[in-house]
Amino acid sequence: MWFTETAIPPMVVCSAIAAILFILWYQRRLGKFLIGSLIMVLVTVGFYALEQNIVTPRERVEADLYSLIDAFQHKEQEKTLDYISPRANQLQDMVKLALSLVTLNDDLRITDVSTEMKSEDSIAIMHFRANGTAMYAGVSGKQPTRWELRWLKMGGEWKVTEVTRLNPITGDRLRTFSVQ
Repeated sequence: MWFTETAIPPMVVCSAIAAILFILWYQRRLGKFLIGSLIMVLVTVGFYALEQNIVTPRERVEADLYSLIDAFQHKEQEKTLDYISPRANQLQDMVKLALSLVTLNDDLRITDVSTEMKSEDSIAIMHFRANGTAMYAGVSGKQPTRWELRWLKMGGEWKVTEVTRLNPITGDRLRTFSVQ
């Protein structure tokens, strides 16, 4: 497991050390400083390569969120339902209904994604905002929305078990299909 969520902090530290060693080499012309600087540059590149190859559970579930939204936006029912827990029958029915009633335009933006991992990274509670133009019940408009999704890791895959629509400002729970 990676010791930070992103490789940027260790890369910044290594880059700063490389810069300091390079300045020392420039001032004193001692080979050990230049070699140390080059080693720190290589370590920085190594951290970057390592970060690209490590996918944390948080990154995986966030990637699944974007795939789920893309499938919903393109009205791919089977693919969308693949992200829903097979045990969540009521949620599956709600998603089918939403797919038939709601059309999302291409200007959809997902922002403010935050994910809390629980139970040894087997449960993820995700908050996000979705802003864009949608058509619902024959009415088209731009509406900011805020959501909470509860994901459960099942058989190596992340599945949504619960969806809660929240008021974009107060965070209070809303009915899923309310116009508000």
